[in-house]
Amino acid sequence: MLKKVMAILLAPFILLSTIPVSAEEIEGRDWQDESIYFIMVDRFYNGNTKNDHSVDLDNLNTYQGGDFAGIMQKLDYLQEMGFTTIALNSIVENTESGYHGDWALDYRKINANYGTLKEFKQLVQEAHKRNMKVIVDFNANHVGPNHPWLKDSAKEDWFHERKDVTSASNQEGKQAGWIDGLPDLAQENPEVSAYLLDAAKWWITETNIDGYRLNDLEYVSVDFWSNFSKEMKSVKNDFFLLGNGTIENTSDLVGLQESGIDGVLDKQQMEALREVFAKPDQKMNSLFTIWNERMQTMSQPHQLGVMVDTEDIPRFTKSMQDHNQFPGTRWELLMTHMYTMPGIPMVYYGSEIAMNGNEIPDNRRMMDFRTDKDLIEYIGKIAALRKEYPALRKGTLELLNEQDGMAVYKREYEDQIMIVAINNSSKTKTIQLDAANLPASEELRGRLNADMVRKSNDTYSITLDRETSEVYLAAEKSGVNYVFIAVIVLVNILFFGFLYLARRKGKRQNNHN
Repeated sequence: MLKKVMAILLAPFILLSTIPVSAEEIEGRDWQDESIYFIMVDRFYNGNTKNDHSVDLDNLNTYQGGDFAGIMQKLDYLQEMGFTTIALNSIVENTESGYHGDWALDYRKINANYGTLKEFKQLVQEAHKRNMKVIVDFNANHVGPNHPWLKDSAKEDWFHERKDVTSASNQEGKQAGWIDGLPDLAQENPEVSAYLLDAAKWWITETNIDGYRLNDLEYVSVDFWSNFSKEMKSVKNDFFLLGNGTIENTSDLVGLQESGIDGVLDKQQMEALREVFAKPDQKMNSLFTIWNERMQTMSQPHQLGVMVDTEDIPRFTKSMQDHNQFPGTRWELLMTHMYTMPGIPMVYYGSEIAMNGNEIPDNRRMMDFRTDKDLIEYIGKIAALRKEYPALRKGTLELLNEQDGMAVYKREYEDQIMIVAINNSSKTKTIQLDAANLPASEELRGRLNADMVRKSNDTYSITLDRETSEVYLAAEKSGVNYVFIAVIVLVNILFFGFLYLARRKGKRQNNHN
């Protein structure tokens, strides 16, 4: 009898905890729904010391031991932060000391310092099991220094004549020049083009990767990229191409997307983010000016990559410390903004622990997994909100108010409205929001820090402490949850009924004895 009563008692909780699996997880996602974690393979985690062929822990300019096995062991760590895609530097065989993957030697061989081809395939499979995608760098612009092709007379016309790139504004010079003395490939040569295309397609069919990040994008002609896009998507229709370069002009970004490059890392946005969030009391208007221009002129602005740390520049934490700021607080504000604005948030390994570092190679230190977890947990929390509310990924953007470092903006998608408030100032601030901006809503429910703002005299009064933020769901006035109350009442009735039956049973046993 007692077992039956206990089963009845537990039934309401079982029913309440049964939540259907999101169809978005099962049916696949648009690329604008992704959040990407960029890994420099050699600097992440050493999971297999047997491939430490060239490791020198005292020299950051050579290998440190990170590998595919290490990434596999940390996939759950990345998934817990909400990342849906991992991006790796180029994994092809490199010339000596090419720990970063940028000095290609053989485009069809794996970098043995990272592991084997079999291990990389396993990494892709393990990521896919977790509904995570995998993209890798592909560099069509140049090969590594002292490449054997340079001594092959049959391949003399595979390279442009050696001329250093001297001007960022000279597009022709950039596409034919040698960056940092690296041999510049002549993609207009049909043999070179065929080699690169065949190699790029081979990795897709051989390993089932989901996309490429294309380095030095503007140093290669748009004609080549247009053909490259067609060839890659002929192998895998939803294959993603993310450009990586120094492109800032919106018209150039539009041209690249029209040529088949799905998204581009937004350098102008990156520079603005680093300026605004390095210290408090910086106005945020510039961030919205850039996005408004992108959204008005681009067909796929939501597929632009948004990133503040990269492998090529000093760590953002360095900028914060230069301004005597506490990195954790500044990073949280930045992450709130990145995850609630249009675009694909991209996080460079180590940013989640506020890793410090100056110029190369100091900005490429080995990842440390023994640090404080506060920022890691915060990223997981804001990522969960972005996943839960489509308006944060797909919605329109409108800046409602900005006052001396505090901004309030709206993201709207179909019938969902989200309000994001960020106080990037050194004082507690209040912004009055006209209720006309939120028709049919009566209250703002804080989903990040559980704040609640109700409409009063057709106004919402949003108050935030210094250097804090909140993400609100605009909703009708909270009503009485009769189902929840009924369940609570039922549980109490059953509980006391259980006590009553237990007491009666005890008395009968005592009387029997």
